[in-house]
Amino acid sequence: MRESTSDTEKMAQRIAAFKHKQKQAKPKRSDIAKFWENAVRVAVEFVSPVFIGICIGYLLDKWFDTRIIFMLILAIFGLAAGMLNVYRTAKQIEKDIDGSK
Repeated sequence: MRESTSDTEKMAQRIAAFKHKQKQAKPKRSDIAKFWENAVRVAVEFVSPVFIGICIGYLLDKWFDTRIIFMLILAIFGLAAGMLNVYRTAKQIEKDIDGSK
């Protein structure tokens, strides 16, 4: 049984259309990848200001030859800034999730 040329041409056109459609489609990330991306983002947004506050406080304590006064004060400010960053990041993630539906 032989295929006619029109069947072969139709199949070639369908394959070409499928390949074109595949090139244009954006690869979708899995939900697990999105979860880990957001988890790491929130963790970094929280830990960074705390770490920077403690480091600057330590340096100021060394410079002024004080105990851990500046380190504690700046650690508290770092915690507050970290919580604010987490809140803002959570709002942004929520907006991104609602926008993608």
